[in-house]
Amino acid sequence: LLLDGTRKDIVFKFLVNQPMTVKQLSVAMKKKPGTVLHHVQKLKSAGIIDLVETRETPRGIVERYYRAVAREFRLGISERMSSYDEAPVASKDQVMAALLGLSTLGIHITESEIDHARSILQRLVDREAEVSKVYDSPGNHAFQSLPPSTRSDVSYRMSQFLLSQDATYKRTLSEWHDLISRYLRKIESEAV
Repeated sequence: LLLDGTRKDIVFKFLVNQPMTVKQLSVAMKKKPGTVLHHVQKLKSAGIIDLVETRETPRGIVERYYRAVAREFRLGISERMSSYDEAPVASKDQVMAALLGLSTLGIHITESEIDHARSILQRLVDREAEVSKVYDSPGNHAFQSLPPSTRSDVSYRMSQFLLSQDATYKRTLSEWHDLISRYLRKIESEAV
């Protein structure tokens, strides 16, 4: 539910900070009130937000104020992964799926760090794709004619070599290692 961009914004950009009406949200988000109302109703029925106040204006209009029930939410992996299907997905969706998949290992990237983690991992994925173009191009008929398992093995080995020589990739990989290491240290300290 919170993987939808509009719902995520409603909760984390607005309703964790202050109660707001659907009209206030629609103005702040530059979206139609009907669209925002639909998402607010979904979030309310899921228990993620609550109706915290109702006011009647001098003109008789009832204003309903909603607020997030918590400042941080942890979703189970099954709920997170249910937003992804088996169809091919864009690179950024694969990155998000990988980040969410880390929770199966006990690594729960917080909402406040998810954009940073996504940025790091996306840079790694983008650089890996760029490097693979060096040898894996449609014009490289010899490479393309290899059996799929051999082509995959050669591709893996060549990527590993080229990326190990790439200073930008190594810096980004170091950022990724630092981020994941922090979470692993937290897991270890909680286990003690």
